[in-house]
Amino acid sequence: MPTAAHDPRLGDVIKAYMKARGATTHEEMARVLGVERSLVSKYVSGTRTCRDVTQLRRFADAMEVPPETFGLLSSPSRDQHDRTDDLAEWSLVRQTLNRNRHALTSVAARLYWEPIRIEGTSCITRPDWMAAIPIDLDAVQLDLVSNVCEPLLNGSEPETEPFRPMRPDGSRFERYSQVVRSIAQPALFENRTSYRLLAAGFDESGGRMEFGLTTYFDMVDVCEVLAHETTAAWISRNRTERFDIRDLPFRERVGDLFDTIRRPLLPSINTLTVRRASDGDTFFLHRRGAASVTLAAGLTHIIPAGVFQPAAIGPWNVLEDFSLWHNMIREFFEEFLDAPEHDGSRGTSVDYTAEPYRTLTEARHDGTAKAWCFGVGLDPLAPAGEMLTTVVIDADVFDQVFAGLVSQNAEGEVYPSDNGTIGIRWTAANIRRVLNHEPLAAAAAACIALTWKHRDLLLP
Repeated sequence: MPTAAHDPRLGDVIKAYMKARGATTHEEMARVLGVERSLVSKYVSGTRTCRDVTQLRRFADAMEVPPETFGLLSSPSRDQHDRTDDLAEWSLVRQTLNRNRHALTSVAARLYWEPIRIEGTSCITRPDWMAAIPIDLDAVQLDLVSNVCEPLLNGSEPETEPFRPMRPDGSRFERYSQVVRSIAQPALFENRTSYRLLAAGFDESGGRMEFGLTTYFDMVDVCEVLAHETTAAWISRNRTERFDIRDLPFRERVGDLFDTIRRPLLPSINTLTVRRASDGDTFFLHRRGAASVTLAAGLTHIIPAGVFQPAAIGPWNVLEDFSLWHNMIREFFEEFLDAPEHDGSRGTSVDYTAEPYRTLTEARHDGTAKAWCFGVGLDPLAPAGEMLTTVVIDADVFDQVFAGLVSQNAEGEVYPSDNGTIGIRWTAANIRRVLNHEPLAAAAAACIALTWKHRDLLLP
């Protein structure tokens, strides 16, 4: 059998994995690695090493770390060992982040006392970013500004260095997005032109939001570092919440999460979809794959939800797609029907007057579909921005438009429907269960809670 020429320090990686995953016994690790418990004990104590390359690759797959972690490079130096250890630690923290985003969002929310927690959820906001009552989507005015100054922070600051490890060649990753692309490799991870939120204001009469342009990775380089830093602190304190912003140097430097000058905010449009039916209303949830997406990975979300972005390249598309409704109806078909995503790489514009988009737009005009906006919030863990909306669609329109409703799409699984209907029944018991026991994304919890609060207006 081929062998590794140098000690791969398997025991150190196993201990790091156990710490990151909260595993407390060697028996648990034995199940992960598919070996006897006594062998795990020997690896951890250093009395036994593994030089079998095939077995080491199996261990790498089981712990979801790069094979290079186990010293499979030829004649690795001490520096190379240190670099592979850094990459392994980064991977394990990232895994922990994606498996525990729900708990970590609650931890992050407790770091902030001044922002409002929307209906008691972990989604935070400030008064002028939310309307007192739901407002019609058409009452929200959007302004696109050119020649916007760069944000003060871009993720290259010294405080982010611990979360940008060294490459195998000895150079350091310049941005967190580079590490994600190289090491985590989510299925959907593209650097697209996006709309950057600069200002927001809402009241009972309507809303107004001002945007410039940014890119998706500009947001990742700041927001996901904040999430990674929080996760690392949580792990180091044995998954307790006994730390504050002073223990998180980059989060402390970012300061006010609602300051749009200091960092790029790239909001998603999050839509709770309600199917309005005479035999009972229903709603829909989506389990987002931990290995498929970057934002809200591993969480249950409302559907559709997507970053506010142009559908195609070119300045004409930037202007044509600068519409909440246009982005929402694209996401409807991508997520409910698993239609191909408009990935922003083509020059062809989307014709929103043609099918499949026309029917939903006409339904809004004749009142068989209604779209509402609550305002803007933040997920405190990865504060990219969350536009909170709900759409109510009459059952006959919904069933016509989404006749091919899928159980799985490119980003995860659609939550199973209740027996005898399409979707999850909109009942007090189901809302209570979902809000209290489902690992909801912060924006999802906020939209569900707000829609339930205003159900007499939205679902008369």
